[in-house]
Amino acid sequence: MIEVRDLKVHYGQHVAVDRMSFSVERGSVYGLIGPNGAGKTTTIKAIATLIEPTYGEIVVDGIPVLQQPEEARRKMGYMPDFPPVYDDLTVEEFCDLFAHAYGMVGQRKKDKVNECLEMTHLTDKKGELCKTLSRGMKQRALLAKTLVHDPSVLLLDEPGANLDPKARIDLRKLLRKLAQEGRTILVSSHVLTELQDLCDAIGIMREGTMVGSGSIDEVLSRSSPERIIRMEISTPNAELESVIATIPSISRLSALNQSGLEYEMSHEGDKVDAARVLEQLIKGGVPVCGFHLKQSKVEDLFLEVESGNRKGESPS
Repeated sequence: MIEVRDLKVHYGQHVAVDRMSFSVERGSVYGLIGPNGAGKTTTIKAIATLIEPTYGEIVVDGIPVLQQPEEARRKMGYMPDFPPVYDDLTVEEFCDLFAHAYGMVGQRKKDKVNECLEMTHLTDKKGELCKTLSRGMKQRALLAKTLVHDPSVLLLDEPGANLDPKARIDLRKLLRKLAQEGRTILVSSHVLTELQDLCDAIGIMREGTMVGSGSIDEVLSRSSPERIIRMEISTPNAELESVIATIPSISRLSALNQSGLEYEMSHEGDKVDAARVLEQLIKGGVPVCGFHLKQSKVEDLFLEVESGNRKGESPS
């Protein structure tokens, strides 16, 4: 649904985005993550036709964005990271204005505005002036106007900013629902746990380049092949270290407390390899009663990227 090929964006001598390529499947949620200044907002603005790339090609639903911007805009809904609203309009008037701009009229326009206000839980605020809203409420109003022309592609820059925890959960549910209905969503965020729960795939950006792209499991696996295994044994075992020494994929064994019953191991391999480790431990007489892989976190990967430790980089 979205294809970005060899995208470059220069601001004078500054290279904001450099040779960026990635694609987003129809009906999926794709997350861009990376530290401030990585080029996420610039990339989204280029796709939304708000800035002209220095070089490259962007295609949305088969439409070349640079050659046919007006047609591409009809397919897209863009939500910036800072909610610009018209202070002297009510929430309903604000959404109505954008519906009218997209050519909607009459009852159809009214029904669509009401539908979007309901989706974003703003029905009870429809008569209030935008200038009276909190920033979080303004963020909801901005999302409502983004949905009002029924776009098939959503470009969302930090959509969860300034929302309270419940509102973020509601937003996540709404975005998943929209994706299930067939919409394609490109979202950037620093709320990394939400991206891990929300996205089908992610792209990791640093200094204007894509340093990893794919499903979350794929990117995490490429970034750090070492996994942590948590193990619990029923009784202390004097042979544990000697058994561990016979398993080449285990590089470290650490006791988690003084009981001699709980351990953490560094393991290089996937789930199948971990199952073999468990099999070898049991064959060696280790009384294992608890054994599980500790899940990698997007936050860990983000910290690696932010610090410049880009091991496991792969071309997008």
